[in-house]
Amino acid sequence: MVANAQVDYVGKPTLASKTLFGYRAVTRLTDRLYFFMGWICGLELLLLGFFITYQVIARKLGWVMAPATDVMSGYILAMAATWAFSYSLRSGAHVRIDVLLPYMNFRIRAVADFLALFSVWFFAYVTTWKMWGNVIDNYQRGVVTNDYPLTPLFIPKIVVALGFTFLVITATQMMLSMVTEAWLPKLHRAMGGDDIDSQSVFTDEEAAGT
Repeated sequence: MVANAQVDYVGKPTLASKTLFGYRAVTRLTDRLYFFMGWICGLELLLLGFFITYQVIARKLGWVMAPATDVMSGYILAMAATWAFSYSLRSGAHVRIDVLLPYMNFRIRAVADFLALFSVWFFAYVTTWKMWGNVIDNYQRGVVTNDYPLTPLFIPKIVVALGFTFLVITATQMMLSMVTEAWLPKLHRAMGGDDIDSQSVFTDEEAAGT
């Protein structure tokens, strides 16, 4: 999942085109980061499946078992779930109710997409704000888990808070992309530049050629 790889070049560069191409370069860079995060989360889930399988077999056969299996599995699931949010949003893997979208014109659909991104951003922002507040509170009070290995509770909560923080950044980036792709090509033409094709913010639509 990487943003459209077309060559960002125009015969007569303008401030608008330079800004647009610069933002697209940032988007391609962050897309690689999101892909790496998604790959790591998938690998964690795969390794967790092997680990749980071994634990089940070891319990039946009397082999050596790792302690605190439930606790460590919870930590891994917390990271694998939240750190993959950005990749899922950027690649269009989140659930989108698109029953009415095919019947909307381009402008109305763009507004609907922007509102959907804003709702994701708002939910992630509120969750991030509350999670970091909880992290600070747990750190100051020295709260630890009830089970072995008595992990300071703020540590796994930092992992979850970071996952939602990444989601806020991703949603913000995508909303800014919608604005830049909608207006900067027009501004570039108004400055006397050539036509620039806009890129879709949702990579699933790019893959489909829509």
